[in-house]
Amino acid sequence: MFFHIFLINLFTVYIPLLIIGYFMPNLIKKTLLFGVVIPEEASKSAEALYLTKIYKRNFGLSAGLFSILINVIAFKNQNPNILAWGVMILLGLMSANYVYIHNKAKELKIEKGWTVNKKQIVVVDTSHSTDKGFISLHWFWLPTSIFIFTLLFTMIQYPHLPEQIPTHFDFYGNPTTYKATSFTAAFGLPLAQAGMTAMFYFILKIIKRVKPNINPAKPKTSSIQNKIAKRYWGIYLLFVLAVLNTQFAYIQLNVLQVLIPSMITNFIIQGFSIGAPLLGAIVVSLKTGQSGNRIKVEEAEEASDNIIDREDDQFWKWGMIYYNPQDPSLFIEKRFGIGWTINFARPAGMAFICITLLVILASLLIPVLSR
Repeated sequence: MFFHIFLINLFTVYIPLLIIGYFMPNLIKKTLLFGVVIPEEASKSAEALYLTKIYKRNFGLSAGLFSILINVIAFKNQNPNILAWGVMILLGLMSANYVYIHNKAKELKIEKGWTVNKKQIVVVDTSHSTDKGFISLHWFWLPTSIFIFTLLFTMIQYPHLPEQIPTHFDFYGNPTTYKATSFTAAFGLPLAQAGMTAMFYFILKIIKRVKPNINPAKPKTSSIQNKIAKRYWGIYLLFVLAVLNTQFAYIQLNVLQVLIPSMITNFIIQGFSIGAPLLGAIVVSLKTGQSGNRIKVEEAEEASDNIIDREDDQFWKWGMIYYNPQDPSLFIEKRFGIGWTINFARPAGMAFICITLLVILASLLIPVLSR
């Protein structure tokens, strides 16, 4: 049993995280050097390339050796909890490597005076908030229909359930825990689906309306790339929600004793539900890059060498946490990595984080409490 869990974690968590962390500098816009605003031509300098080389060396050694060590320890002790804690430590190592090079990039920028005599401009494209090129939210009914099926099927089966139902299974599909039939035990997983579905819908609405990070040196081209990238990520999120709702529906059919689980089906379902979203994230990241900078489009204008984005490094703590009370934006694009982050200076941003954490916690606890 542990060997299968070990393989799933190795190929769907550890290896993808190592690949993403190592190649992340290749996905970032050329106007950012580890979270620091620079002119695009500076990204080709020997000093900037050297920082990328140092990051990859440090990350490869620290994260790679740690991953090998933690997996060997977990395999030797046959303990999946070690693998789970190892992922948390690995994410910490990724952040530590980034922060170290981020500070070096700030020092290098000051030393070289890259932004001196450069015109700083902020470009805002308001068409993104009503962008009709974004994926139609009507497609949201596809993953939602899986949740509706699970809920309705549970409602139909509920009066016919025995006095006790299985609420937990081992990797081979054998029931290990039974619980008296109740609303919580029977409807725990559909309620978790409802929470996830609502959260993903809100995230999709945010992505559609979030302020894009436009390159002022070539604003038209940058805007087109950003819109295409947002569409790709919208499709990806719909895919992830469909995968998660399908996984929960499969488990619920086991709880209702409609399906008889087996080791093979469990391995396929668990491996796909973890591996497919991670593989999808890698594919979309490689395709789009940050702000869609890797998307090939016809240049809409000639880039200007004397214009750079507004220098707002002071609002980014360690290049990761955005805190700007003067910015009304609730969500903003990350400086390192793909995706968006919160403006922590906005009360609504903190409220969103708390609500999101509560939804995630509820989605995890409801199935456990229903056992």
